[in-house]
Amino acid sequence: TVSVLYCRSNFQVPTTMPKASKKAVSKKGGKSKSNRKPKRSYAIYIRRVLKSQKSKLTLSGRTMKVLNSFVNDMFDRIASEAGALCRVNKKRTLGSREIQTAVRLTLPAELAKVSLGQAARTMSKASN
Repeated sequence: TVSVLYCRSNFQVPTTMPKASKKAVSKKGGKSKSNRKPKRSYAIYIRRVLKSQKSKLTLSGRTMKVLNSFVNDMFDRIASEAGALCRVNKKRTLGSREIQTAVRLTLPAELAKVSLGQAARTMSKASN
């Protein structure tokens, strides 16, 4: 089942997005009401990090879509690995220990060390 969890490695971005209807007309009185849900995206957070590092750099829309797809894919990989660890250990609660172990198993060795160190530094900064 592990091979099924990691099959989403294709990072192609569709060139055209399907258009959603702008307004749905209700049957009562002809009033219009929007039923669209807002799209979840990491774009604002990616932009904030980029601006904090290099204030003059910007990203194109297509680049932002690729980065958003990458972040979603890594989130899915780490979350599914952490869930599998919970099932193996017969735990019902997903804790920080499972997340850290999933990061160590999912990311390459050096990147996992750096990311766990950065996470610990950020958590200590937030708690103070």
